[in-house]
Amino acid sequence: MVSCGVSINSKTDWLRSLLQIQFFSPCSDHQELRKNEKNLFCIDCSFEFCRHCNDHSQHRSLQICKYVYQDVVRLQEMQKHLDCSKIQTYKINGEKAVHLNPRPQAKDAKPSTKSKTGAACEACGRYLQDQPNRFCSIACKVSAVDVKPDERSDSMELPIPEFPDNSWKDNQNSSEASSEEKKSTLSSTDVSEETKTLVSTSLKPMKRVNKRKGIPSRAPCS
Repeated sequence: MVSCGVSINSKTDWLRSLLQIQFFSPCSDHQELRKNEKNLFCIDCSFEFCRHCNDHSQHRSLQICKYVYQDVVRLQEMQKHLDCSKIQTYKINGEKAVHLNPRPQAKDAKPSTKSKTGAACEACGRYLQDQPNRFCSIACKVSAVDVKPDERSDSMELPIPEFPDNSWKDNQNSSEASSEEKKSTLSSTDVSEETKTLVSTSLKPMKRVNKRKGIPSRAPCS
């Protein structure tokens, strides 16, 4: 697990526990039952439990899922308790989900070139698929942004400073540069065609005219 140095105050202490707990271990209280992995998290108790634990049935809870061997939570459920904007989402069975912690990556890993609009996580530097997003996981966003609990509701706000978008200037400059490049390419193409014609004409081999030899005359006999 990659650590992002999460620091949370006491009012949001459940978030610290959520990011540090190792889920999907068997429940010690229900070892004889099937599907006893602890994949649920109680927000009120800051504790993980399995589906057979009835002590947390009336509490606020989150279901943890697996995506490429990493713990994720459904965006729709997490958004009720935490501002998940600017976090990269993934689709699991048709539903959007976000990673709890950053996915491990090799030290010599290079950014993917599949998407030209991709960006990098501001906390861990991992490649992001969508440019509007700025973080790859909840832990990365919490480590970079101060958590502000909303007293009017149970959710927490994570305000992010926005940066001016100068992409339209870049697009305009790139379009002008491409038009100039296109003109220069066309002119160079015309010149090259003329040059090819002249060269082919001058270097064209001339036809040899073979004159037929006359009948050889014999010397008179003496």
